[in-house]
Amino acid sequence: MSSFVIEETKKLWATWNVRVFVIVSLSVQVFLILFAPYRKRRGKIYGKCVDLLIWSIYLLADWVAGFSIGLIVSKQIKSPTESSDIQVFWAPFLLLHLGGPDTITAFALEDNEFWVRHLLGLLLQVGSTAYVFIKSLPENKLWLPTMLVTVAGIIKYAERNRAFYLASFDHLGDGWAPSEWGDELPIPVEFQKMDAKTMEKFEKSLKSILWTAVHHFGTIKMTLVGPFLSPDQCSDIRETFLQLENSSHVLQAMEIELSLLYEVLHTKLPVVGCMIGYIFRFITICCILGALLSFSLFKKHYELGQFDIWLTYGLLIGALLLEFMSVILLGLSDWILVAHIQSMESKFFNKRRWCRAVSQLNFITYYVKYSPVLLRDIAKYLGIRILLEAIKGILCLSSQDFREDQWRFIYEEVIKLSTSLITDASRPTGLEANQAWKSNRKRALESFSNSTDIANILEELDYSKSVLTWHIATEICWLQQEPDQPRGSGTEEDQTSTSNGFNHKEICKLLSDYMFYLLIMHPAMMAAVSVSWKIVFADTLAEAESLVSRRSISSNGKDVQRQISKASKKILELIPNARNPQRDIDRSVLFAASALAKQLKKSYPWESMSIVWVHLMCFAAINCRPQVHAQQPSKGGELLTFFWLLMNHLGVGTHFSSHY
Repeated sequence: MSSFVIEETKKLWATWNVRVFVIVSLSVQVFLILFAPYRKRRGKIYGKCVDLLIWSIYLLADWVAGFSIGLIVSKQIKSPTESSDIQVFWAPFLLLHLGGPDTITAFALEDNEFWVRHLLGLLLQVGSTAYVFIKSLPENKLWLPTMLVTVAGIIKYAERNRAFYLASFDHLGDGWAPSEWGDELPIPVEFQKMDAKTMEKFEKSLKSILWTAVHHFGTIKMTLVGPFLSPDQCSDIRETFLQLENSSHVLQAMEIELSLLYEVLHTKLPVVGCMIGYIFRFITICCILGALLSFSLFKKHYELGQFDIWLTYGLLIGALLLEFMSVILLGLSDWILVAHIQSMESKFFNKRRWCRAVSQLNFITYYVKYSPVLLRDIAKYLGIRILLEAIKGILCLSSQDFREDQWRFIYEEVIKLSTSLITDASRPTGLEANQAWKSNRKRALESFSNSTDIANILEELDYSKSVLTWHIATEICWLQQEPDQPRGSGTEEDQTSTSNGFNHKEICKLLSDYMFYLLIMHPAMMAAVSVSWKIVFADTLAEAESLVSRRSISSNGKDVQRQISKASKKILELIPNARNPQRDIDRSVLFAASALAKQLKKSYPWESMSIVWVHLMCFAAINCRPQVHAQQPSKGGELLTFFWLLMNHLGVGTHFSSHY
């Protein structure tokens, strides 16, 4: 009985394996072309799941197409008589699928660096398809449509390899003119010259935002691959951005720049969005149409099964629909809209490019959330404790909308900071990142009335310890001063935390929780300034657990909040003198955070604290590798990347890490 089942299973597999994999290959292509663009504007909470799904389908697409070609080749080698003409005809469709949709070439920037590997894959897969086709001659009655689809498949696959090549950091900019944009990209002439007449024309128009973004887009490329900008170039960029009407326009301009960067690094746009690309796209569509026509006219001469006929029609029509969808999506891309902005201005500026949401995670909630000791021990033994902590971080994650008033405060503070850096001729240079932070920390503390006492607490702390210390202290102050009255009731807290139209308390909370989120969930963005972060965090977490032991608590919000409030009070009651202060410096920062919170509680200086958080964000942003920032538009965007871009545009980007 078992041998019978095995034999039947083998027969079933031999009959349907190619058909099933061809259907799956077409399905994943449809998924990718529809959902890949959502990567750059996805929400923060479910973003990890979206990334995981698209990444899985992205890897599956190449594997399924390559494996299907392998099955067809295998059948042709083992038994040429069993390899029907229709399966030979399906092979070039898999080349089309290996070419991938225009909406995604690279999932991550690292994919672009493997362009040589993809080139070898192109040669191998084209060779395999050619072998299958030649082996089927002269009996193959479908030779004409097979040849037509093969031509289309080679073009699509070659386009993808060309896109990988142009987006690799070794060659990024090869297709760019000596000016600031690529000859292959359709930039209108009016955006290519900077003169008084042009500025006057755009001064009172939304086009000034677009002109600023496009005219200086090339500076992002220079920041990514070098050379660094000259002082004159920095001054020119700074002057241009400061001429924009308000902070909202600056944010819009940077959103456009990052969207353009995403299309250059992660899609086929630099290859297909030019005259040569249009010609090849026309040839591709004509080849598929010709194959459809020839198959429909001559199919009655073939001895084909009904299912195979409908599957072939599905592949042909699916290929056509994918091409037409690519053309439509290409027409909606920012690069193409730039070329026709005169007739589509309102649609262009209303287009959503960033979710404008900021992820939030805080230390006290993180450690209060229960993790079974047994589960942690097992995870540590298996070497997946980091994965366990990341999963826990996702469960504790929340998200806050990023408002324009919050951005306006950040913008104004960064301008002040950049101005002071540019005019301060005595600032130190050539310092390592943490040394630079320590030597210039006083700039961030000068607005505190008790700045000397605060500076003494932070004196021995490097940058990563400073971030965690400020974060815990900010969270304690937030919890201790949480009002019973609704906001705007005229309480003393409203008066101390709100000034100049800004709610500084909310800004502190937003930036504090966001930076802790980066440390836990995006350590690569903080790697340059958080060398000892894991050790410090682990010891601080253990210290906190010794004060308030974590236990299983219900999902009831009041129970969780009660635990959080209890933990914050315990931390605040710590007495540094009861321990060895040197151990506090070397490992846990919990006592330093407690001491800092005590100083801040004297007056709750939320405005000064918000300035500190802007400084901390600026320092992290500019010390993060540009390549890491370049990856973020494909992940929904990060606020830290906007800090980085703003500082570069204000002329203190490439030199900031050594001057801060």
